[in-house]
Amino acid sequence: MFDLGWLELMVIGITALIVVGPKELPQMFRTVGRFFGKAKAMAREFSQSMEDAANESGLKDATKTLNSISDLHKKTKAPLKEQVAKEFQERIDPIKESIKSTDNFSVGEDSVEEKALNKNLVDKQKNKQAKSKQKK
Repeated sequence: MFDLGWLELMVIGITALIVVGPKELPQMFRTVGRFFGKAKAMAREFSQSMEDAANESGLKDATKTLNSISDLHKKTKAPLKEQVAKEFQERIDPIKESIKSTDNFSVGEDSVEEKALNKNLVDKQKNKQAKSKQKK
């Protein structure tokens, strides 16, 4: 709760021993323990009353309904996604085939790259790009 280690607890205990004294130290720890016990009980009671209020208002039923809808969505989403991907792939394959038939492009699994028509044309394009970079 307070994230105190053994060292911190020892420092608190020694400080309490010096400040309060050895005679009244057990009584003080008892009083502090009762205080924390009452605080814990109050927190538990508050939490329980909030849960009861939520149950009375129908929030629990609404949560169950939303969870069931969410589960249904998760169960139906995966097959639908696979079906859409399959249909998309079926439509893309003819396009890839027509691109391959032109022999101007190399078609890979995930990319399509334009092939160079001839070496002179490629050299001219590189020169134009180099000149445009130099002007900037």
